Amino acid sequence: MGMTNKQFQGFVRLTLAQIERALEESPDNKGLQELKDIFQTMREDGN
Repeated sequence: MGMTNKQFQGFVRLTLAQIERALEESPDNKGLQELKDIFQTMREDGN
């Protein structure tokens, strides 16, 4: 059984929030910044 689009978007937003928190602690982490960029492109609302 798969996720609905709404569930997937919730997962993306939750994960992005955690990435943002990690970047506050380690703003120079290029790997985290790249991951953040990827997750931002996955968001449908574009914010």
